Parts: sequence; structure tokens; C-alpha cells
Amino acid sequence: MLRVCYFTHRGFVRENNEDALLLGSLVLQQELMEELECIGLEEGSYVFAVADGLGGHRGGEVASRMVLEVLAELKPKDEGSLLRALKEARDKLEKFAREYPAYLGLGTAVAGMVTLEEKAIVFNVGDCRVYKIEEGKAQRLTQDHTEAEELIRAGLLTPQRAKHDPRRNFLTSAIIGSPEFRDFEVFMKRIDFEGDYLVCSDGLWETLEDEELALPPDRLVELSLSKGGSDNVTLLHIRKEV
Repeated sequence: MLRVCYFTHRGFVRENNEDALLLGSLVLQQELMEELECIGLEEGSYVFAVADGLGGHRGGEVASRMVLEVLAELKPKDEGSLLRALKEARDKLEKFAREYPAYLGLGTAVAGMVTLEEKAIVFNVGDCRVYKIEEGKAQRLTQDHTEAEELIRAGLLTPQRAKHDPRRNFLTSAIIGSPEFRDFEVFMKRIDFEGDYLVCSDGLWETLEDEELALPPDRLVELSLSKGGSDNVTLLHIRKEV
């Protein structure tokens, strides 16, 4: 049995919510939710994802929703079909931008999980993240596509300092509807699927300390909004119950 809790909110500063959620075949996008909601699902093959539309570009909320709609429709079940779905989503954004030139360059970051009974594929493009929650700790499973992350891998920046470095917001990969950005980098990793996981936009993980990310999802919602809500906040908490 899977227990999936989800929440999305525009925060208290941004004019609109450019985040979107995918729960299997359901794409959810709304300005704010009053409270965390949870559902139960039978074990099986699902796609769970969070998309964060690029700020500073028109149509961020359109891009995040469209990319998740493609994933919901194609229902990838392995690494190859997941990559093809993400590429098809990018092509769909470019087609939309050609029809509506004012939206040229609309794009999104995305992260999520494809569950496969005993295994799962975690993936991301950009700076949305997936964490494994275990023994009161949050272990990041994905890899940011940012300038700050590149500096960390080069040994020029610590993860602690990177959390407050402005280069954490400079993406090196995203799904963008423009002929200039057809190629993008995708991180994928196959894992054993057991226990608790957190999928979230940067509006959550940038706001909270690492140890706070391991808290129950209702506390994550409460803390993220109490700390200012300067960005859109979106999360999925997925528990595979024994």
C-alpha cells in the first residue's frame, strides 16, 4: 500500500503559483491549498512528480503543467521511456511557443519517481529534488543542475555554503520550449523502493534546514509557510507501507 500526501501553495510573495504536481494520472495545479491532503493507493507502477515553472519567463505555470500532462499520458515504466517522455514534453513546449510566440522560452524544472513494485526510478531536471527519509534524516537522491552544484562537485563550494549562494538559482539544465534549448541533462537513478520519500520544489528545500526536511509532511507545510513563504512551495510525501 502507498500513502501519498501532497501540498502546493503560491506562498505569500509571488503573484501566482508556477508549481504543479503529478500523482499517477492526476495533474494538480492551484494557487493554494488550505491544508495537506493524503490518499492511499494500491502498489503498482505510478509516476509521482513536482514541476517548478521557471521564474522570470512568461508561462512558467503553463510549462510545469504541460510537462506533467505528458508524463501522465505516456506513463513511463523504465529509463528509456522516461527519457522519451521528457523529450516529448520539451517538444510540446516548443510547439506551444511557436503557436504563441510571446511564450518563447517558457520552461520548467521537474523531479519525481517512477515506481516499479520493488524498485523505483528517481529523476530530475533542474533544481527540484527527491529525498529518501530514513532514521530522522533526509538523504538527497537527485542531483541539481545548477552552477552551485557544479562548484560543489569541483570541490570549490561546500553544500552548506551552496544553500545560500546565489548561484544555486542559476540552472544549467531545464525543459525549455525554444529551438535554442533542445538538449537538456536528465539525472536518473534506480533504487530499491521502500520506506519514505519526499519530492519537492526549491521553495521547500531552500526554506528548511536539512534536518527539518525529515519531519512529517504536515510539519513541513507548517514550517515552510511560517518561515516567510517567499517562493511557491510544493511537495509530495510518498510512503510505501509494509
